[in-house]
Amino acid sequence: MFYREAGAVGIALRPAGPFREDIVAAHTLAMLQVAAQPGWVGPTMAISLAIIALCFLGMATAMAVAALRMAREVKRVATVVNGLQDDATQTLKAVRRLTEQGQDLMVVVRNEAGAFAQSGRRVRRKLMRGVDRMEDKLADLETLYDLVHGEVEDAALDVAATLRSVRRGNGVLGRVRRLIVAGRS
Repeated sequence: MFYREAGAVGIALRPAGPFREDIVAAHTLAMLQVAAQPGWVGPTMAISLAIIALCFLGMATAMAVAALRMAREVKRVATVVNGLQDDATQTLKAVRRLTEQGQDLMVVVRNEAGAFAQSGRRVRRKLMRGVDRMEDKLADLETLYDLVHGEVEDAALDVAATLRSVRRGNGVLGRVRRLIVAGRS
């Protein structure tokens, strides 16, 4: 608000307000404020712009230093990553060799297991044939034993019968004995 007493010349005035003051239009007031700058505004704006420029320069310097440090770190990390890639490559080669050796070992084990199973089958067949032959021989031996037993039994019965008849004296020997014994007396 501008008062008439302020000495403003050429300002369009409105009728007085409730307190008898004159009100100046807002756009007129803005124009007056722009046109009349105090003496300290220019240097303050220049100083503030210089400070803002220095801040931007400091930020740019800090960014450049950070970028250089980051570039060094990236190079160091790249060296480490290259070393890790070499290690990973060597590890993969070693794993492939180990896998190939494992496969070769599995082939050998499979062949040996097959040979062992085949030997076991062959031994089992021979053992079964031997057991069959042994059973046949035992059956033959039992038959032979039965025959021999029967013959020995028959011979023993014949010997026993002969001895009985010799004791009784009914046979040829009894007569011969009687002849010999009778001739002595």
